[in-house]
Amino acid sequence: MNAELVPIARRLRIRARRDVTTSLTGAYRSAFRGQGLTFEELREYAPGDDVRWIEWNATARLGRPIAKRMREERDLVVALLVDVSASLDCGAGGATKLESVRRAAAALAWAAIASQDRVALALFAGGLRTVLSPATGSLQRERVLHALDDLADDAHTDAARALDWAAEKLPRHSAVVLISDLLFPDPGPALRRCASKHDLVALCVRDVGDAPPAGLAPVRVRGAEDRRARVWRGGRTPPIAPPLRESTLRALGADYGELWTGPKLLPSLLRFFSERARRRA
Repeated sequence: MNAELVPIARRLRIRARRDVTTSLTGAYRSAFRGQGLTFEELREYAPGDDVRWIEWNATARLGRPIAKRMREERDLVVALLVDVSASLDCGAGGATKLESVRRAAAALAWAAIASQDRVALALFAGGLRTVLSPATGSLQRERVLHALDDLADDAHTDAARALDWAAEKLPRHSAVVLISDLLFPDPGPALRRCASKHDLVALCVRDVGDAPPAGLAPVRVRGAEDRRARVWRGGRTPPIAPPLRESTLRALGADYGELWTGPKLLPSLLRFFSERARRRA
């Protein structure tokens, strides 16, 4: 094991353990529960049971309410598609976007493995960089933590190969979580294939520095990826490639959430889980 990877992995381990000892594990289970239910047995209906599971034929035959007992299919694969491009190495909210992406991915991996789900990982920047096939247990958790110590210096960001990998290599109905600043163009067919096969979630990492106050004097900036010099006028969107839009994702049936850097990260992650669980209820 490379010695310089240890400090980041150790910090991620400590932080992720701390995050999941809050309400994160329970929130994860509500938001990413298994995609299917299987019949287990018939039993008498009890107050509080979901009325959707009343077995009407048995109820009519026996003259009393009978309900089906359903068992949740928990064999869920959670695939984390994590952006490690150079545009993430910035931040004014107390942490860089890259640190926030790492922390969110580590917390999700920890919560998934605590729920006995299988975790897969794909890191991407200009292309696909690192892939971990689905597995569970503490060894897979350590693999994920060490893999997250990555930062690319590619000239552009392209999520297409990571999305293609998810569409081609993962079992159908996996939960695919894209964690990125989404500062890349629409990946086109790769995004659509992934969204049609899986439960796709996009978490866009934001920072207070993304929207400086209006009236800020023009500033000469250099692109973190393409290194091109530009003039940025306060209150306007920086002159970068068109980002992947929330409306595009929602039109494909994908969930969208925003995570904020610094102390807002965990509350924003919990808020996303809560809203997703409510929509799926």
